[in-house]
Amino acid sequence: MLKQLVALFFLLSLLDSCSYFEKKLERAPIQEVDTIVDFSTVDAFPLFPNCKDIPSRSKQRICFQLEMSQYIYASLKQFKLNAKERVNDTVLVKLRVNILGETSLSGIQISKETKELLPNFDSLIKVSLQGLPMLQPAIKRNMPVATEFTLPIVLKN
Repeated sequence: MLKQLVALFFLLSLLDSCSYFEKKLERAPIQEVDTIVDFSTVDAFPLFPNCKDIPSRSKQRICFQLEMSQYIYASLKQFKLNAKERVNDTVLVKLRVNILGETSLSGIQISKETKELLPNFDSLIKVSLQGLPMLQPAIKRNMPVATEFTLPIVLKN
């Protein structure tokens, strides 16, 4: 009889201890995470080394656009663009800055007439981008992200 009582007491304490551990292992409440992300904007634009110290986001964007335009213009100015006829066109160059800050050409929108007058224009743009300094990539939610932007280049002679 004593063995049965000890066994019963042991079983009751074992069952009680299981419920005791369940109460101790309460789960923390799940925090809601903002899952709506606007992928059309970034928190910080890609930056050239001399644009990093500018505090305003809008001024950083202007600095980036000016630096990129000046660099491409100076690079294209080294090449002689000889056209048989007058050229008056705007070429849209689509550039991509990856998460490492490397810039690459992702597309060129050029009219058929301008392409015939300047057949090697796209290769000149590619050569111009090779010497571009390493940029600080764009930032979205404290993470580097790849960005694409369009640079208009006005051709007139």
